[in-house]
Amino acid sequence: MEQDVSRRNFIRASFWSGLGVTVLGSLGLFLDFFWPRNVKGFGGPVAAGNVADYPRGGKPIANQEGQFWIANLDPSDSADNGTDGAAGLIALWRKCPHLGCTVPWSPNASADISSEVGWFKCPCHGSTYTRSGIRVFGPAPRSMDTMQIDIDDAGNITVQTGVVTPGGPDNPDRAVEHPLLPS
Repeated sequence: MEQDVSRRNFIRASFWSGLGVTVLGSLGLFLDFFWPRNVKGFGGPVAAGNVADYPRGGKPIANQEGQFWIANLDPSDSADNGTDGAAGLIALWRKCPHLGCTVPWSPNASADISSEVGWFKCPCHGSTYTRSGIRVFGPAPRSMDTMQIDIDDAGNITVQTGVVTPGGPDNPDRAVEHPLLPS
């Protein structure tokens, strides 16, 4: 025996079904906002090789995925290049603090204040930074920003690109030492 559905009951059931689907969809989107994301690349942890890949005092090496430079500071470098006797790895965000231009490493560039060669030099407005990211001159308001470096027992490097510290005169002190670093 079949029961006929009246037009009124059909419209009522359709209304409540549509409202229920809308509310559940909205609730799902709202709750999804609070679910943590597994960020890959810039904004999350980025693998940066092994400590053996970075010779002490060698030129900084760019990481395109994480948008940073890694330099292995040499404590015997002159005071002019801004390492202040610090040693270890430092990760510098390649973004200029002035207007956000990408700052390249210029291995043959010289600065007016020193006979040293090899500087980070912003192509947009000429801000110049030492190997450890300290601002030497130019319109930038501060030194290059740094990122947190983690090194495991095997010497594998992970840079936390979501943990950015504004640059300052203490940049060399942020370098991370490890027993496996080449000397």
